[in-house]
Amino acid sequence: MSATDERQLLVHVDHAAKECGFERVLMGLQWTNFRGEMCHRVLSGYPPDWQRRYAEMGYMAQDPTVAFCQTHKTPLVWEPKLFSGKGSQDLYEEAQSFGLSSGLSIPIHEGGGVKSMLSLARDQSLEKAPAEVDRIVDAGQILASIAHFAYRRILTPEIQGSQNGPKLTPQETTALRWIACGKTSYETSRLMSIAEATVVFHLKNAMAKLNVINRPQAVAAAFRLGLLT
Repeated sequence: MSATDERQLLVHVDHAAKECGFERVLMGLQWTNFRGEMCHRVLSGYPPDWQRRYAEMGYMAQDPTVAFCQTHKTPLVWEPKLFSGKGSQDLYEEAQSFGLSSGLSIPIHEGGGVKSMLSLARDQSLEKAPAEVDRIVDAGQILASIAHFAYRRILTPEIQGSQNGPKLTPQETTALRWIACGKTSYETSRLMSIAEATVVFHLKNAMAKLNVINRPQAVAAAFRLGLLT
């Protein structure tokens, strides 16, 4: 929790992972920006050659640990059968060659759509004794929770900056509201007691701020951001 930047956080989490008996650690944080787009940041202590290979092969799309952590809130212990799907088997075989044979992935889901995933990996298989596996999983959950909120705090300015949508002027909002009601530019100009060209001007400004290319998209974006109700 004392980490002040991503580099320090990775060092601390990596140290804690080794105390838990793991050789490698990876952590990813995900959030949604004001356009509804997914944003990601990753801290990786995995071998650099494996990181490059993983990106080149597009393994994220076949990685069952990533898919699991997107939709589940419970820890996932890696097992060979987890990687039996098409594409996943090649990923697993290559990961083993880099010393990433066994491990677990722990998802953390926070309010507001912020999620994280902590993966702890090692070459040696996990202990077969259930009590030992449970102890390791418990330690991983504690580490994942602390790491999540430490990473969340470090990235708060970036997350908030991307989630804060554009500000529309009162006239831009009013013009967009009438368009949402099915009015034309001419009808809106009469309702607002301004020139039709001025209505078009306000709508173009609103579309530019919302980063959309037409009026239906502008209306949809405005509703999603709470600018229209």
